[in-house]
Amino acid sequence: MSLQSLSIGVSGLRSHQTRLDTVSNNIANSSTTAFKRQRAVFSEELGQAILGVGRTAGGSTINPSKVGRGVSVASIDRNFSQGSLKDTGIKTDLALNGDGFFVASPEEGAASEQRRLTRAGNFTFNQNGELVTANGLNVKGWEVGEDGTANTGELKNIQFDPNTQSAAKVTTKAEVGGNLSADAEPGDTSEISSVIYDEQGKAQNVVLNFNKTADNEWEYTVRDPDGSVLGGTGDSDVAGGSIEFSKDGSVKSIDASNGVAFPSSDPNGVSLPWNGSAVEGSERLKIDLSSLTQYSGSTTTKFQSQNGNSSGKLSDFQFTPEGKLQLNYTNGVQKETHQLAIGDVNNPNGLEQQGENFFTTTGASGDLQLGRAGRDLQTSVVSGSLESSNVDLAKEFSDLIRAQRSYQASSQIITTADEILNQTVQLKR
Repeated sequence: MSLQSLSIGVSGLRSHQTRLDTVSNNIANSSTTAFKRQRAVFSEELGQAILGVGRTAGGSTINPSKVGRGVSVASIDRNFSQGSLKDTGIKTDLALNGDGFFVASPEEGAASEQRRLTRAGNFTFNQNGELVTANGLNVKGWEVGEDGTANTGELKNIQFDPNTQSAAKVTTKAEVGGNLSADAEPGDTSEISSVIYDEQGKAQNVVLNFNKTADNEWEYTVRDPDGSVLGGTGDSDVAGGSIEFSKDGSVKSIDASNGVAFPSSDPNGVSLPWNGSAVEGSERLKIDLSSLTQYSGSTTTKFQSQNGNSSGKLSDFQFTPEGKLQLNYTNGVQKETHQLAIGDVNNPNGLEQQGENFFTTTGASGDLQLGRAGRDLQTSVVSGSLESSNVDLAKEFSDLIRAQRSYQASSQIITTADEILNQTVQLKR
């Protein structure tokens, strides 16, 4: 019996030593980025049977009786609860607010088993413009199309060229809105202008003049930067026309002169060729007037938008809450080029720890599932922040004391068993 007690005491020492190691590791990593605390879970060793299930001569049942053989470590579980977010002000520092992991890989197109998962987003751009982890692994994601949608499929490196430029874009459509005063008298005029861009990105001015001709009726003309009427040289080619308003103040009809109107399927304004001081080209400039109103009060017409721009240099970048890399150019253009892939598994505790804040999938974790923040996953990417460790030092020190006392108690079992063995040896004397 004393020999069994020695074995039980040793199992306690081993198990509580593991618990001490686990708690110590938690304390040591209390400042490690995105570290997730661990805990040692114990289970009782299979006991030695003393009495089996049976019946007495009187028919009463006998309960089974076993003496335990000690304790063992059943598992080391990791707590993946959200850590607090710490602001760093560094744009390449990224944190996940929600479930999931960043996906990294040592090379382009690496197999899924080579992918590494991490919550630590202390990333940087290397000399090739690639977003990499602290130890140089490429952060993975997808390329984003012109429509802003990620082309989910093969994972790509998140990267950009720091010398990239935004190409010039000719203005093909401008929208005019606001109010033409219903209180205006026939003969009253109003003039507005806007900057537009030719095919080389050169800024031009387009001037739009309104002239009230009758109740609920206005005429308009479009002029080029030199003040010449756009559309041709003769009156029959004037780029302009008339607007008729309904009694409720909305546009009833828009007419344009001599074939320069929008197609009949989209009669919202005037369409005219680039000419005059502007660069001639195949594109046409469409000016949409359908948002105009005619109410009593002030005239507030203005160009609300135009779709052209000059060329521009890269001025800045940022990551959106959806994990999209957005490039900002000096011409005001913003372009999304890549979106971070967020990985998740059914059982995070089944992930295998690789060190340096990395994990890999196993059969216990389930297959890696890739998604997009804010769409496939209820997770957002926070730029300029890092996730802190979720270690609670007060709790860890409390657990450390408990583990120490449990270790001492197990050592006392061995001391007591030794004394009993000594007394047994002394029985012969």
